[in-house]
Amino acid sequence: MMVYTKGSSLGHKNAVSRLARLLSDSLAARLGETTVVSTKVHVQDISVPQDVSAVFSSDAGQAFYNRERMGDVLHLDIFHSEGVVDPKEVARRVMSALSGLKFESTPGSPPPLPSLESLFPYIDVQTAGGGGRLDGDLSYGREEGVRMAHRTHVHIAALNTPEMVASLFTLVAAVESAIEDSGLQLRKVRRVRMTRGGGSPVDMSNYQTATDSLLRCLPHGNSDASVYRKEALARQAAQEVGSASETLRILEALAKGLRAGEFARLRPETDKTPDEIRNALTRCRLAKFDGQRYTLTTEGLLALSFLKEHYHEIESYLRRLLWSLPSRDIPSSERRGKKREAGQSRGRSMALPRQDGEYAAEIAIPETALAVGVRSFATSAASTTRTASTSDAAGTAGIQEPTFQVRAEDLRFSYVRTKTQSPIILLLDASASMAGRRIAAAKELARHLVLTGKDKVSVVLFQDSDVKIVCDFTKNPRKLEAGLRTVQAMGLTPLAKGLEKALELSYRSTKKPLVLCVTDGIPTVPSKTLSPIDDAIAAARNLARRGIRFGCIGLEPNQSFLRQLVSTAKGTLYVVNELEASTLAAIARKERAQ
Repeated sequence: MMVYTKGSSLGHKNAVSRLARLLSDSLAARLGETTVVSTKVHVQDISVPQDVSAVFSSDAGQAFYNRERMGDVLHLDIFHSEGVVDPKEVARRVMSALSGLKFESTPGSPPPLPSLESLFPYIDVQTAGGGGRLDGDLSYGREEGVRMAHRTHVHIAALNTPEMVASLFTLVAAVESAIEDSGLQLRKVRRVRMTRGGGSPVDMSNYQTATDSLLRCLPHGNSDASVYRKEALARQAAQEVGSASETLRILEALAKGLRAGEFARLRPETDKTPDEIRNALTRCRLAKFDGQRYTLTTEGLLALSFLKEHYHEIESYLRRLLWSLPSRDIPSSERRGKKREAGQSRGRSMALPRQDGEYAAEIAIPETALAVGVRSFATSAASTTRTASTSDAAGTAGIQEPTFQVRAEDLRFSYVRTKTQSPIILLLDASASMAGRRIAAAKELARHLVLTGKDKVSVVLFQDSDVKIVCDFTKNPRKLEAGLRTVQAMGLTPLAKGLEKALELSYRSTKKPLVLCVTDGIPTVPSKTLSPIDDAIAAARNLARRGIRFGCIGLEPNQSFLRQLVSTAKGTLYVVNELEASTLAAIARKERAQ
């Protein structure tokens, strides 16, 4: 099947035909003077930057996106002088140029797509300024290695379809215009070669990055572009709402029609408000307002149909997306409680003085000798100063030689720092102030912990005057989901009882767990006395005595109490402006790695 853009000249059709044959034979080609296109990975020799090689043994789709089938992904590199190109400007130019294209196919062939807009979600962009999906927010690919690897070219990856091949000349022209308008010069490619590559795989470390690409997870064995479009729309809807179950519920309601007041009363269990969801769905053209009701557009109906058939796939996609979100914006942790005297780092161990009650570890000889030397010279210097002050009148002042003698305070011991996974007790505040987006973010954190870690997770809820174990230690997402469905924010904040329950659960675990507490307030219900705060501090002290690692995530207005609580528990405090799912997940990853 050959596809051409409508109105193409004979010369243009011949060029597209030659390009399609080269790509079908797994060969590379040069488009114009600046661009290399193939279905392979491209490499350059730094000493000869004008020459580009396509590695025959390294398929781009498999290398970049872990796809099973070869030839699924087109790989383009458009070269320019060293500098930064704005990926958003590249995306804007490309979508503007491609959206107006219409297609025709050779006689007897199936009809082509009416336009390329359905394939926009399956085009990725990467420059030295970042990247991501063409129709996404392009906030990915910000790692230093990734950006440095793209300072001399714009990288494009796209689904390999006849319509995309027919549009490549237009796409390249759009990217070149964005490069020139950014103040950089286009760089000519002198020669394109095919190489077999060495015995070892191509180093892809500079391309490993979090991404919102849809090229990695397409349905296998189905090349129908309409399926890709449905999946892209369903994923977009789920991202805007924040939950697969809530997306399904809202889209089903919109399919029947919702008045503005009814939309405002939906109360979604995500970190989005009804107004935010309504605006997002209408902006993405998934929903529309006819003056009386909000209803689904054609695109919205496609998203709903895919979501009904592939609910668990969309849910899994959201979990993976939450895991891959950048963690650069999380607050720094505050270690509270008694700190050891500073020592010298020894890789995976620390050389420190021994504290009272600690076991006698192996003596760290180099650090002990250094401590003896520092103390001896300091003592000698002080003694010399005193001698000089008392003998100045007689003129007999001199320098006293240091005496090296090991004392108890000089001894340094090697404490090995082991990194082991621990079970997690997720202690969630479910008081009335957590209703809405905060409790939704806490639920997302629970799902994230179960799906991304190796150890079991227990979720404990404290609300009103009671504590509830939502699920005991488990790695089963269905068991967790069944428990989370019963969670509703209400009542007061019995934090002390929650901490006491966490201590009780810790005795059931063979390894001491990490207790991770998420709260938006201060305790308002006592446990053993008449003071909610004193009871919470006492419970935190018991956690410290048991040696339980404690982490707490709270809001800025309550940081005075939270610092006191975490200091007593000898734990870690994270103060955030708001409880958001991505922030909570990033903090959990950091705590797990401690």
